[in-house]
Amino acid sequence: MSKVGELVLAGVKCQTYNDEEFARVRAFFHIGNDFAIDSFSFSRLKPGGGKGGDPMTRTDDEKFFVKQMNPGDHKVLVDPTFAKELADRVTDLDNPSIIGPIIAHVSNEDTNKNYIVMINCLRHQGKYFKQYDLKGCADDKLLLHNGVRVPAVHKRIWSVGIHCGMGGEARKVYKQGKLEALYEPHLPATEAQKETICAAIEKDCDWLKSRNLMDYSLIVGVVDKGDNEEYDVIDVRTDDSLYAGKPLESVDADGKTHILYLGIIDFLQKWTPAKTAAKVIKSLERNKATIKPEPYAERFVEHFEHVLLAVDGDLDAQKEKRDNRKLGHRCYPLVKR
Repeated sequence: MSKVGELVLAGVKCQTYNDEEFARVRAFFHIGNDFAIDSFSFSRLKPGGGKGGDPMTRTDDEKFFVKQMNPGDHKVLVDPTFAKELADRVTDLDNPSIIGPIIAHVSNEDTNKNYIVMINCLRHQGKYFKQYDLKGCADDKLLLHNGVRVPAVHKRIWSVGIHCGMGGEARKVYKQGKLEALYEPHLPATEAQKETICAAIEKDCDWLKSRNLMDYSLIVGVVDKGDNEEYDVIDVRTDDSLYAGKPLESVDADGKTHILYLGIIDFLQKWTPAKTAAKVIKSLERNKATIKPEPYAERFVEHFEHVLLAVDGDLDAQKEKRDNRKLGHRCYPLVKR
C-alpha cells in the first residue's frame, strides 16, 4: 500500500504526516485507506480516562481509536525518524511487538487539531471478565470486573472525606481493584504464550527507553469463556505472529478457557524537565510511575515476567514467586507485599 497525502476520516479530508510509514502499518494489518470514512464523528471525541485526558473516541465498529494529540505527543510522532522506527517495530515478524499500532497521523483543518488513529487492542465486542491498565507500579488499576466498569474514586490530598474513611463503597471497590491490579492481576496464558509476550515486552521496552520514553501502560482484557458460550475470535492477521490485540487462548487445569488481549499504549511521553520536577515533588511516594525511562523499562519487564501466569505450568509455584516480591504502594503503605 502506498502513502497518501490525505485520508478521509469521518467525511473530512485530513492531511497526513509521515504516511509512507503508517501506510506500511496499515498494509501489515490488511487495513485499507477507507477504514474510517464515515465510522465516527470528530464531535464525539471526549476526554479520556487517563491522566492526560486527551479527547478520544472509538469508531462505530470498535476496531480503532481516534485520539486528539497533545503538543508533546505530536512533537514526538511527527519526527520522520521516530515514525519509521515505530513502523519498523510493530511490523517486525522476527521480533514481534505488542505496541499498539498507530495506522495514521493526521491534521484536521476544520478543528485545527492533530489526531492519531490506533488499532483497538481490546477488539472483543462481548463481555469481558477483567480489564486492567497496568504499569507495574502504584498507578495500576482495575478498569472492569465481570462486565461492570469500576469507577475511579481518587484519593487526592484535598479529599478530606476519603482520608477520614468516608469514601463509601465505591472507594472501597476502587481500592481493592488497584491492589488486585498491582499484586495479583488475572493474566492467564500458556507457557509458550508467556515466553513470547515477555520477549516482546523486553524488545519493546528496549526501544522505548532508547527513545527516552516512559509512563506507558499495558492495556489488558480477559475473557473467561463459559462451557456453552459462543465466541468469535477476531484475528486481524492470518499468520500466528504475536501483535497488540491478538486473541491468546489458553485452557487451565480445570478445563476453563481464557482469552487474553493486551497491548502497550500511551507510549509517546518523553522524559522532560517537567517530569524531573514531578519526580522531586513525588519523592515520598512509593513505587511511582514518574521515574526515568531506563528504570521504568526495567521495572515494566520484570513485573510482567512475575504476574503473567502460565495456566499449563505449576501455578502454585508461580503465585508464590509473584507474591514474595516486595512491592510498596504509595496509596496503601501498610500493605505488606
